[in-house]
Amino acid sequence: MLPIPLLIALFLAFGVETTPTPPDDPHGVLLLTFGAVLAVGSAAFLLGLGTASLVRRRGHADRRIRRAFVRGSRVLTLFTLAAFGWLIHFEEWPGLVLRTWGWRGSILVDDVLILAPFLLMQLLAWWGGFYGERAIQGVPAGHPSGRVLRHLYLLERQSLGLTLPVLLVFILRNDVLGRLRPDWQLDPIAETVEVAVLGLLVLTVAPLFLRMAWPTRSLPDGPLRDRLEGVARRSGFRCTDILVWDTDRTMLNACVAGVLPGLRYVLLSDALIEALTEREIAAIFGHEIGHVAHRHLQYFLFFFVGSLAFLTMSSEVFAGLERQVATLTSGDLAMPSMMRDVAEGVVVLATIGGLFGVVFGRLSRRFERQADVYGCKVVSCGSAECPPHFEVEGEDDGRSGLPSEVCPAGVRIFAEALANVARLNGIAAEKRLWRHGSVASRIAFLRQLGEAPGREAAFQRQVRNARYGLGAALVGSVGLASAMHWLGLWR
Repeated sequence: MLPIPLLIALFLAFGVETTPTPPDDPHGVLLLTFGAVLAVGSAAFLLGLGTASLVRRRGHADRRIRRAFVRGSRVLTLFTLAAFGWLIHFEEWPGLVLRTWGWRGSILVDDVLILAPFLLMQLLAWWGGFYGERAIQGVPAGHPSGRVLRHLYLLERQSLGLTLPVLLVFILRNDVLGRLRPDWQLDPIAETVEVAVLGLLVLTVAPLFLRMAWPTRSLPDGPLRDRLEGVARRSGFRCTDILVWDTDRTMLNACVAGVLPGLRYVLLSDALIEALTEREIAAIFGHEIGHVAHRHLQYFLFFFVGSLAFLTMSSEVFAGLERQVATLTSGDLAMPSMMRDVAEGVVVLATIGGLFGVVFGRLSRRFERQADVYGCKVVSCGSAECPPHFEVEGEDDGRSGLPSEVCPAGVRIFAEALANVARLNGIAAEKRLWRHGSVASRIAFLRQLGEAPGREAAFQRQVRNARYGLGAALVGSVGLASAMHWLGLWR
């Protein structure tokens, strides 16, 4: 659910410290920026309207059309990020905003202007892609979700709700603390502690941003709410409220937000509630509780802060790489600088790709399976003779706590819920997702547990060892980098 493209754009714009210089030809930079935005918009409308035309001619959206549209959308996203990165690092767009236009030192305005080309390109990409999405989903033009302004409004609110906390960290760190204590940004240790404290603050108050940005309402009283509250009581789970997330029935999803019980919400989309049975919704609800029970949010914060600390402490390594590349180059004086930038960029991207693309992705997939097991237990009866299966997730039935093992019926209920969510979202069961893995592999794993519940202990032990091992590696790497920094070995 995270708006990964926007987070990457933030990193491209502000993640690499540079000294912006005013462009020699400001009007030329403006024309190039306008051209990049126009190119992205044209490609988006070509993709969306072309897909809609294919659907009309064939009378339905077959698998080939869906797959082509998804791939085209991904290519468009990569093109948007590449165009924005080019404007930032090769066409001096920040220099135009900060030096030529004189916005340097302003609070937030300069940041918004630097990010403006990406925001415009993203808006046009959503607008053009809307026509393809509407055709594939078979939404009539008169339906509320078939209106382009409504579509853009909901997408913008969703993206804003997820990125406001990140923007808050950035504003506090650069525009507030950067003015009060500029010396902190020159000390890697102080910078890491600063980001960790701000990250913990944002993780705590993030649910408020979601409630402000996303259209939600409290789940009304009735059998479904009684069932979910019963699940919460047996799990020892506390939250501020269970919310219906209004998406005009265009998204089947659920999420939990908040690390503090007094400021925590579980969100179930309107389409999810409409499409699944109460037992399946209870299983999905249990999956979200599993993320809290296993403290996944807190560990992700630790991972991000630890990775940032390692990258910050290792900045001297990248600077040293620049110097080494400079000694290997000769000829044009501009070439060493360019090669240093390219070499540093490759190493930084490879390191970030390894940490987040490989390590974080693998860890996240294991956490998803942990939450899947929890979701199965919520609807499991705990009986060794199951079936026959008796419900335990309904209204108060005198039971407390969850069964120690999953039962075959509980696995079946959760597997059906997972398969229905994937199918109705247009996701193939075999499709491998970076953070979640494939639905087919997750269901196969749960069925193995259902046939041999004793395997769960080994799986939980593997996840626990992975958490401790990764935590020790991060702490050790940061400690080593800090020691080398203090000893001056990287200066």
